[in-house]
Amino acid sequence: MNSPRPGPWGAPLGTACFKQRPEDFRVREQLGFEATGQGEHLLLRVEKRGMTTHELIDELARSTGIPARQIGYAGLKDKHAVTEQWLSLQLPGQREMPEFPEAQDWRVLEAHWHDRKLRVGAHRGNAFVVLLREVEADRTAVKERLVQIRRHGFANYFGEQRFGQSGDNVARALKALAGARSRKRLSRNRRSLYISSLRSELFNRVLARRIEQGIWEQPLEGDVWMLDGSGSWFREEADEALLERYRNGDLHSGIGLYGCGESPLAGPAAALEQSVYAEAGKMVQCLQQMDARYGLRPHRARATDLEFHWQDEQTLEIRVHLGRGSYLTSLLEQVFDLSTR
Repeated sequence: MNSPRPGPWGAPLGTACFKQRPEDFRVREQLGFEATGQGEHLLLRVEKRGMTTHELIDELARSTGIPARQIGYAGLKDKHAVTEQWLSLQLPGQREMPEFPEAQDWRVLEAHWHDRKLRVGAHRGNAFVVLLREVEADRTAVKERLVQIRRHGFANYFGEQRFGQSGDNVARALKALAGARSRKRLSRNRRSLYISSLRSELFNRVLARRIEQGIWEQPLEGDVWMLDGSGSWFREEADEALLERYRNGDLHSGIGLYGCGESPLAGPAAALEQSVYAEAGKMVQCLQQMDARYGLRPHRARATDLEFHWQDEQTLEIRVHLGRGSYLTSLLEQVFDLSTR
């Protein structure tokens, strides 16, 4: 794992081993809507283990004989885990359920007809059940930290998945996007991956700077308000009612995802963001050559229905629901230094 970034509740409390086996990390994707029961798209809930989402899509394409581009998904799921996720297969003119092969690493759990292709980000969130092994930390302190996170949320950093298996996507992106020739040689997927890595790194640096300066429980002057669980935002002068919603986790501060377009931030909030961008000149220069649009992401994520219990002296089970776009590793790293040995 990468070195932990600053967290609002203090330094990690100890160490823990993560993902020692696929069964230690279980994820169930939650769509948040029901299939229509009609249409040319077949929604599948699929369990997989030891394979990426793209590998699963390739397997489905081979087994059904349809092009991979006609298979939709809501979110990417970890390879070294047991995960359940939804996919859609476009089958125009077909009403019979296709037969799926018996495979060791994936199986179809349910299928329903739907009227549209599943798009990235269409899901509501994910439910996690994880086991942390070889935990070395004070139990009382761990309980207090997890209760804080359950009540007040955690820093909404982009997780390690955004930065590649070796954590070197930012370095690769800077090299690949620096020149016009190298940019033209990139595939569309690789280009998108590198842009996302750079924007994620800049976001994480801005969030880390805010936490280092003690900006967490109260908004910073010039912030915009983001509604929890939504990409919606608004600007309004802070009053006691808004601050109460902020403290309760209904509103968060919006932090920029670098791109084309004018930032809605103002005053000290805009100045802090710009100071981080100024220190990351090469990343900013690369992104200025791309066509990514400016966006916003909340500074905080909520840990809904967080529960935990010790299975033995050194094994901790954690159950939690996270909204789409939030990373479990970012939550765990605000409690433990993680290793995957």
